[in-house]
Amino acid sequence: MEMKKIAFILFLSISYLTNAQVELKTPPPSPEAEWKQKVGFTEISLKYEKPLMRGRKVFGNLVAFDQIWRTGAGESTRIRLSDDMTFGGQLVKKGHYSLFTIPNPTEWTIILNTDTTSHGAFSYDEKKDILRVKVKPETTTRTYESFSITLEDIMPDHSANLYLNWENTQVKIPMQSNADVIVMNEINKKINVEKLEDAKFFNASAQYYFANKKDLKQALAWSKKSEEMVDDNFVYANLTTKILEEQKDYPAAIKSAQKAIELGAKKNMKTAVANWQKKVEEWQKITGVTAPAVSPMTADNHSEHSGHDMASMNNDKAQAKTNLQPLLDAYYAIKDALVKSDASASAKSATALVTAMKAVDMGKMEMKQHMEFMKVNTKIIADAQKIADSNDLKKQRETFQSLSDNFYVMAKGVKLSSEPIYQQYCPMKKAAWLSNESAVKNPYYGSSMLTCGNVQDTIK
Repeated sequence: MEMKKIAFILFLSISYLTNAQVELKTPPPSPEAEWKQKVGFTEISLKYEKPLMRGRKVFGNLVAFDQIWRTGAGESTRIRLSDDMTFGGQLVKKGHYSLFTIPNPTEWTIILNTDTTSHGAFSYDEKKDILRVKVKPETTTRTYESFSITLEDIMPDHSANLYLNWENTQVKIPMQSNADVIVMNEINKKINVEKLEDAKFFNASAQYYFANKKDLKQALAWSKKSEEMVDDNFVYANLTTKILEEQKDYPAAIKSAQKAIELGAKKNMKTAVANWQKKVEEWQKITGVTAPAVSPMTADNHSEHSGHDMASMNNDKAQAKTNLQPLLDAYYAIKDALVKSDASASAKSATALVTAMKAVDMGKMEMKQHMEFMKVNTKIIADAQKIADSNDLKKQRETFQSLSDNFYVMAKGVKLSSEPIYQQYCPMKKAAWLSNESAVKNPYYGSSMLTCGNVQDTIK
């Protein structure tokens, strides 16, 4: 009996060992992948499984056309956004989402869905979609053996592209961080609302505008402001010189570079000094302007002229107000032409307005005025150009309504004239316009209803 028990135990042991030897650990057929990437202030993270071609035809076979696809293998592909951002041209709130697609030979549907618990697309519920966008697939010369999702093309404007690659197909989805909106709001809040007087912040704002190719005139104004507050900072003078160089204002750049050279020499910044000296020589050849060599004497003389420079800057700001009068004159000319139903004169005056708008030196504006001007300047130029390009009086009058609304916003925020500006309104047209006189002359109807309207507001 004892021998039978021993034999039975031995049999079980051999069976266990045999089964254990049969087990073979192999890599998963679709490896897991996960990554994180910041774009602007937003952290984007994505987790998915990467299926392989393995000699199979993928799109139209393994992955059916015009059917929902998990966009990977195994669990549904999951994406997380730490902040609100634009995905495929649409705003998406921060959060966790599953990424589905509907492939097609000519157009893919990209889907974000709030259900992140499903296995693949088996329990996909269209009612939980928060976004659907259409994108065009591209054919690649390279064959992608494994499916991949990557974030590439991260740009200075805090945008990027999400790429889906497999077989010979590539799909690109544009993404845009809201970092620029956050930064611009912070600049506006600190400078225009809180009235912050801080050289470092002015310099940082100018750096942001310069680096992101925004309004160089405003960047220059802020950079000069930082220099007014702290006169011996090489970084501030260095930025001012770079902006002037970008504007191709070489005479002013030469003067600014001389200051940067002086400050850099004091700090033994040999490379920076040599670079600016070389630039100055190049600009002198271009302009014929000869700048005096920098010496300790120039530092002493600088303080003597600072009061004059400040007075000059204040005069520039005062002058900026009168320089805006051509904008108003050109607008009034368009209005008067429409009152007379003269499409040709209206187009000509609109061309003059476009020219006047583009000639405005925003660097000479006060910062609050500049921000108000920037809200509508591109809209005004676009409306004026549309009127200038048309000889159709009806279309001109339709565009004049939008032009007038935007011009009113500018007139409220920026001092355009020392004379009153009257906003008048036509209840028949349900449209407003601006005038330099209180008497109503309707640009939307002309002689047929010349006096239809009343004064709504007076800007003084």
